[in-house]
Amino acid sequence: MLSTARFALAFVAAACLTACIGKGTPVLSGTPTPYPSPPPSVTAQYPIPTASSKPVGISLGSDGNLWITEFAASKIAQLNTAGQISENVTPSHAAGPNGVASGPGPDLNVWFTETSIGEVAQITTSGPPYTEYKLPNTAAKPVGMALGSDGNMWVTDVGTNSIWRIQQLRVKPHVKFTQYHLTGNAQPLGITNGPDGALWFTEPGTNSIGRLPISGAPLSEYKLTTADAQPTGIAPGSNSALWFTEQKAKMLGVISTKGAILAQYTLPGAMTPDALIQGVDGNFYFTDTALNKIGQFFYSTHYVHFYTIPTANSQPTAMTLGVDSQIYFVETAGNKIGQFTYFYV
Repeated sequence: MLSTARFALAFVAAACLTACIGKGTPVLSGTPTPYPSPPPSVTAQYPIPTASSKPVGISLGSDGNLWITEFAASKIAQLNTAGQISENVTPSHAAGPNGVASGPGPDLNVWFTETSIGEVAQITTSGPPYTEYKLPNTAAKPVGMALGSDGNMWVTDVGTNSIWRIQQLRVKPHVKFTQYHLTGNAQPLGITNGPDGALWFTEPGTNSIGRLPISGAPLSEYKLTTADAQPTGIAPGSNSALWFTEQKAKMLGVISTKGAILAQYTLPGAMTPDALIQGVDGNFYFTDTALNKIGQFFYSTHYVHFYTIPTANSQPTAMTLGVDSQIYFVETAGNKIGQFTYFYV
């Protein structure tokens, strides 16, 4: 495992590497030789204090820190920019905290789903108190969460095959739930705010990509052309389209905001591509849980490259960009938070 103190921030890693590699080949005239560009790699791993906590969700908070859900430990962890992790136990035992997002409103609290007890909850960026809200359906199993363009939280629910909108109210009961039912056994998982202001989500159960405007109608579900592709992660791209992983098909798909499948790219060597994000370099990065690697998909050439995670069988899943624009991901079995550095400042 790499030293967490050495690699707390990307600029620390950059300074160390620059000092090691020097200033290039001396020249007498013309343009100096530029610094060599170090390859992307996992530059830090931060162990979670609670053993076997099973971190599954990660999000950048409004405070600049990273917030992590610990499914098995029923805790919410905070990784600050100094590389220190703190933990807080959820009010409900065995709540199964899962998806997480920085919330709406003036307080900008951190919100998360509690899959095992059918609730959503929020915590202030300074720590407890928590507030938990029960979804008004006993079969609810909320998983993914995203902040919508309307300032409300939106949640995928595999238990009732639906999407929930969660509106904060100034008076009791303080939240209002609106449920939107999906077709068949959709099993919605990943959800994101699209470039068109609508909510976009994956439906592995119906092999579809769903779209729900903030008005709540019309709900659209677009079937994928690859049979049993099992879409999982989804993220907006700089081309004003949505990109998603097809876990079983081992592909990346692209869908326009009008619902047209624009492209599908095979990921040679992939096993189970999961979460997906576009880096500030324009390329896409994804976790491959079974392969135990971070994948890089070059936007311009469609070339795919993989980078090994130092901890064996760590099961990388969710990922996010940190305040330093580097990629941070959870190692569900490795019980760590990894930092993937793909550019140097």
